[in-house]
Amino acid sequence: MSRLKPWLQHRWPLPVYRPDPQQPHHGADGYRNLFPFQQPRLLDVLRWEWQRSRMPAVRHRLERIPRQAPELAALNANRDRPSLTWVAHATSFIQLCGKNILIDPVWSRRASPFQWAGPERQLPPPMTLEALPALDLVLITHNHYDHLDFNTVRRLARQPAGCPQFAAPLGVGVILRQAGVPASHIHELDWWQRYRLDGVEAELTPAHHWSKRWMIGDENRALWGGFAVRGDGLQFWYPGDTGYQDQLFRLIGERLGTVDLALLPIGAYEPRWFLHPQHVNPEEAVRILLDTGARAAWAVHWGSFILTDEPLDQPQDDLAAALAQWNILPEVFRLSAMGETRWF
Repeated sequence: MSRLKPWLQHRWPLPVYRPDPQQPHHGADGYRNLFPFQQPRLLDVLRWEWQRSRMPAVRHRLERIPRQAPELAALNANRDRPSLTWVAHATSFIQLCGKNILIDPVWSRRASPFQWAGPERQLPPPMTLEALPALDLVLITHNHYDHLDFNTVRRLARQPAGCPQFAAPLGVGVILRQAGVPASHIHELDWWQRYRLDGVEAELTPAHHWSKRWMIGDENRALWGGFAVRGDGLQFWYPGDTGYQDQLFRLIGERLGTVDLALLPIGAYEPRWFLHPQHVNPEEAVRILLDTGARAAWAVHWGSFILTDEPLDQPQDDLAAALAQWNILPEVFRLSAMGETRWF
């Protein structure tokens, strides 16, 4: 085992955990949530897998998932107009202050450490990575495979215009360096810390989640979060993967002030007994909108990978029901299409 550990560390480097005793979310053995919960245990996973094996086959009606041709010519020509494009799953493309920004870029076929096993993409991205303008800034919310895609990061590190800057939570940098991102281009943040690139500011916000990328040795050794992105007089916010905690989102709303558009996750939420502490469902996403006081929201984090038990097209129906329940107009919390751009 003593000989195996250095080889594993070289092949799959683990984050070095350096807690700050002044920070309440820095525990003795890893980061922790502001409102702690029991994280998934092996027995929980085995119970879920046993239940899934006894379920009838789930029908995923992919034709119901909205898609549209992206406005690539306009995006590539744009230099001064703010825009936001939902690519797919958690990946969004933002243009602010003349900068091109990607959140959680994933272009691989699978959200997995391997491309021969694991959750497979059910619908292709609406554009290739190379079809987008050269990237200036990439924001990574945490180290789970459907948010931090090693192959996509490696492609970005080699983009012809030069490697973009990367902002990520504490402990995530080791993976970015392994993918070829220079250390000088990596900016690791704690909650409420900010990174500025000319007129753009990205602030890491807390999330109700956890981190783990390998089988052993790294649970909660890297931080997780969301990002508020500011520029051109606008503020966008994506909470990252998160469970619902009303006190947390009221706190975030108070700290951030006016959020012009929130990118709120609506997918990967069944069964609730297993997922409710770590992934919101559409009704809880609506509550986040209300708790934070965001002016408007776009639905993200759905429609690409079969990660959980609900049909891939079900989140849109559950969102519509939640909006009716809370008497919120669909124009306020929109079900965007993959590839759709909103111009500001």
